[in-house]
Amino acid sequence: MMTPSARPRAPQLWRVAALVLALLVGAPPHPAETAEVLSSQRSTVTVEVNKGAVVTLPRAASTLFVANPEVADIQMKSPRLIYLMGKRPGDTTLFAVDEREQVFANIDVSVTHNLSRLKDAIRSLHPDASVRVSSIEGAVVLDGKVGSATVAEDVREFASQVIGDKGRVINRLSVDAPSQVNLRVRIAEVDRDIEKELGINWEYVGEMFGYDLAVSLINPLSSVVTNTAVLGTPGRDLSAVIRALEEEGLISLLAEPNLTALSGETASFLAGGEFPILVPDDDSITIEFKKFGVSLAFTPTILGESRINLHVRPEVSQLTNEGSISFPVGFNNAVTVPALSVRRAETTVELSSGQSFAIAGLLSNDTAHNVSKVPGLADVPVIGRLFSSDKFKREESELVIIVTPYLVRPTNDRLALPTDGFAPPNDRERIVPSGTWKQSANPGAATTVRPDGSRVGGTAGFVLE
Repeated sequence: MMTPSARPRAPQLWRVAALVLALLVGAPPHPAETAEVLSSQRSTVTVEVNKGAVVTLPRAASTLFVANPEVADIQMKSPRLIYLMGKRPGDTTLFAVDEREQVFANIDVSVTHNLSRLKDAIRSLHPDASVRVSSIEGAVVLDGKVGSATVAEDVREFASQVIGDKGRVINRLSVDAPSQVNLRVRIAEVDRDIEKELGINWEYVGEMFGYDLAVSLINPLSSVVTNTAVLGTPGRDLSAVIRALEEEGLISLLAEPNLTALSGETASFLAGGEFPILVPDDDSITIEFKKFGVSLAFTPTILGESRINLHVRPEVSQLTNEGSISFPVGFNNAVTVPALSVRRAETTVELSSGQSFAIAGLLSNDTAHNVSKVPGLADVPVIGRLFSSDKFKREESELVIIVTPYLVRPTNDRLALPTDGFAPPNDRERIVPSGTWKQSANPGAATTVRPDGSRVGGTAGFVLE
């Protein structure tokens, strides 16, 4: 038997179930969890290798993180005080986190080379040099102007020693000085020859003693046998010429080559020629060429403050028969190879622009005394002098080589040539004499003036410093 109160209970349960189901179906879904990037205001700290920096945090930190421990290392002295040490060139990041796991410090750490040591060395060695030193991506960058290439090389070499194998050097230094040197070499040689001869010039002597006697008379200038006196031909008159000769000569040889080269580079030239030399080679003969003339080779190095280190090698050579050799070629033929008379010097000096230096000097004195006589007759007292010839010869030679370097810059003016203003004569000008030189439209650059006020003859192809 069902009581009245039990009959309406089932509809109430259905209503509660429907309400719960509706709530479950209509409720919005719970959102998925996402990562949150915690950051703070960024700052930058720069420290050198093997050096440190003290960083003060705005509040206490519970945890510190370094992105690359091989670049920098940290030591936490207190919750707000950090000691940062540079280990090798590079970049990394330092994070500081508080107790609530909030990042409140984000520090970019840049570790550079020991630039302070390099800067101090540059200021100590070259106080006048304007050099800027910086570190970029592990490389040391040198920038600025220096007075000479030597200073630039000193700075670059010291920077390489500072960084060692841990980086590289980018050299952007510029030299604020002339980089070219003009060298003027003067080679002066003075020869003084004195020759005296006193004696009998026998051209012919008739029959006197009944036998033939050959006497060689020497030409005092060419030193070759030119006359032969023969005794023994009957019916001839005695012909004797008494000759007294004194000859003095003075000869000056001058070579003045000029050459321009960059600092540290070698320049050379030859004003002369080449002569062939026959060289036997088994069953054949080859030809080699030997140079002669005026040659110059030099290597300048600008040291700064107008100082120039100069390695110079001037040479003057000419063909001569003295010391020549002959060797047979074929049947009854011979080839003579001439020798060379050489004046050469090679040295290294240091001097300023415009200064001169005598790098070589040679004084030679050769004396020769020859007596030619008729055997037997020349030994007769008193009259023996008539049958002899006395020859005295002295040769003096003095050689001086003087070098003068100049720091120069190229000129922008048109250079005057020796052929400027020259016009070949026409038919009328060949018949009626007239000048073949005419006024040039552009006379060329102005006369070069040295720093001391003196002028260089003619127009030069450079500007003297």
